[in-house]
Amino acid sequence: MGSVRKTRTRDGMSGLLELLEREGLLLEASEGICGLTPTAFTTNSKEVPEGAFFVCKGFTFKKEYLEMAAEKGALLYMAETDYGICLPRILVNDIRRAASLAARWFYDNPGEDLFVTGITGTKGKTTTAYILKSILDTKRPGKTAIFSTMEVYTGRESRVSHLTTPEPAELQSYFREAKENGCGHVVMEVSSQAMKLSRVYGERFPIGIFLNVDEDHIGGREHASLEEYVNCKIAFLSQCDTVIVNKNTRFFEKVMAGCAGKKVLLYGHDASCDGMIRNIRQDVSGSRFELGYKGQWYAFETSLVGRFNVENVTAAILAAFAMGIDAGTIQEGIRYIHIPGRMMLMEYNGIQIVVDYAHNYLSFLNVYQAVKETFSPKHIHSLFGSQGERSPVRRRDVGVLAEKYADYVYLTADDPGYEKVEDICEDIKRHITKPCRIIPDREEAVRAALSAAKPGDVVILAGKGAEVTQRVRGEFVPYISDAKAAQKWMAEQKAR
Repeated sequence: MGSVRKTRTRDGMSGLLELLEREGLLLEASEGICGLTPTAFTTNSKEVPEGAFFVCKGFTFKKEYLEMAAEKGALLYMAETDYGICLPRILVNDIRRAASLAARWFYDNPGEDLFVTGITGTKGKTTTAYILKSILDTKRPGKTAIFSTMEVYTGRESRVSHLTTPEPAELQSYFREAKENGCGHVVMEVSSQAMKLSRVYGERFPIGIFLNVDEDHIGGREHASLEEYVNCKIAFLSQCDTVIVNKNTRFFEKVMAGCAGKKVLLYGHDASCDGMIRNIRQDVSGSRFELGYKGQWYAFETSLVGRFNVENVTAAILAAFAMGIDAGTIQEGIRYIHIPGRMMLMEYNGIQIVVDYAHNYLSFLNVYQAVKETFSPKHIHSLFGSQGERSPVRRRDVGVLAEKYADYVYLTADDPGYEKVEDICEDIKRHITKPCRIIPDREEAVRAALSAAKPGDVVILAGKGAEVTQRVRGEFVPYISDAKAAQKWMAEQKAR
């Protein structure tokens, strides 16, 4: 979705030009541009309605895209370069920041009429977003929008998401939909890439949650270094009013420096935290723990398993407390939570099956530790791959962890992109001496892992979660999903 129409027009362009000039972004604008009234806003040359405001941005943008937009009836364009096209233009010195501001202007800043909670972290963003949504839905069912890695839900319609944080045109249209659908709250994931590419530039977040940060997303078109990655995560905090921070995160002092001037609530396992976690107990049915907050102790239980999920739940609880939600509502909201593709548990003839989205060091470490604590397995069978065109560090990390925690390893496809699945798997296998098979077809690999398991074993199907596509050579190819592949295998065993 790169082209979006607004529901009503606004008067001229002068307001936008003033905004861009105030932000130090405006270089020049065509004479008479203030008299124009665009009826659509787009960054996609394939989707340009008559009268559109076309924005020239992207790593691979070409002049031909603007020419195509002009042929389809674009009214004006905004860019960092004068492309010599016979259209009114706005020239800026930072097209990504300008695009975010222009999208907000175009949709009349709908986010300002919503209570938007942003969540960032290397691991746990989606889980925490769904936990907080569940709490808020306890008060007003269906009236909390969520923009996540899994889906975009705006109060009535749910869409499959392909970006953790939407591009500005889509983001503002989703805010508008949520507002029109009667939502009072939005819970959204804010990725480091979103900060680097200014997708949420200009937005304010009444509450921001900082879960954790660890080495990931470095290389290629992601981040040039660990320092840049961490700084992008921390930069999000400058746009928040109240910040909820995991005291156990790496780079804690640096994170706290980024919270200067903000109200900060810390959560963790020691008495210095605003939210102190103690007495964690867990089994296959879920987790129980106590939380100290403002001089009182509260007992909570949730269907989620794993100590890391207790921390995710706590972050959401503190956000809810900060919103003024009572403990009883929170307890009801977190008790039974189902998060697609996040520590989904199944069982067949004494074999425990765990489906999780784990795809980097921290997420894999959390899953392995949760599996050992919860199940005390005889053997761990671990199935996973690694995304194409991503940091080689991630392949090393997942291989090293499999070597440490798994007894049997199955390497397979996980969004290979333009790389060969076999090459990615060989990169991972260099770090593994345990029994290890490379099976490029993911469903076949799932079947192999499950068939090899015995009662008392745990099979971890990691990387895809509930996703139903594979990213292959620029296309999203249908995939059955790990959960359905496991269910299909179980049904076949029962039919024998």
